[in-house]
Amino acid sequence: MKISHKTWAIVLAGGEGTRLHGLTTDASGVAVPKQYCSLAGGQSLLIDTLQRAASVVEPSYICVVVAAQHRRWWEPICSRMPKSRIIVQPRNCGTGNGVLLPLLHILARDHDAHIVLLPSDHYVRDESALASSLRQAVGALEDHPDEVLVLGMHPEDVDPDLGYILPGQSIGLNISKVERFVEKPSGAAARQLLDQGGLQGIK
Repeated sequence: MKISHKTWAIVLAGGEGTRLHGLTTDASGVAVPKQYCSLAGGQSLLIDTLQRAASVVEPSYICVVVAAQHRRWWEPICSRMPKSRIIVQPRNCGTGNGVLLPLLHILARDHDAHIVLLPSDHYVRDESALASSLRQAVGALEDHPDEVLVLGMHPEDVDPDLGYILPGQSIGLNISKVERFVEKPSGAAARQLLDQGGLQGIK
């Protein structure tokens, strides 16, 4: 599939990653946000995510949202990006504000943009499968330009700490309306959702 020139990617990298501080504290006692760490011994999760974004959109259409207090970690990684594509939050104000700021930045330049949101704190075992799904989702926006598409994955097992998507009516190849979202259900409720074809949300 041809990469769309109307599609932008926003890489969200402004979080503190506090839940993993026990694993991401360096030798000097500094807690490093997990997006600047590697979970598999290679490059950081942020670099992985920037490469993931480049598999879906042109590199010049990638924006990254970072936090001012993390400059020591993101500045070397983003050194080759245009400064206009690096959106620095003065402080972490939550995911909603972290998304709104770059959305306004992009829509001021391209009010017809399709936008892919990519968190930078995911470890992905099969990058090619995710890239293929992202490109399919971007292609589907041509037929559903006013819709918000959410990726879900078939879970390997029940996990009550995650959010679930219950698909509804099919509206295209591997695309369904969302019947409902369920955030962190009990183990029994999560099992019931899986039995009904529920997916785990990728967020």
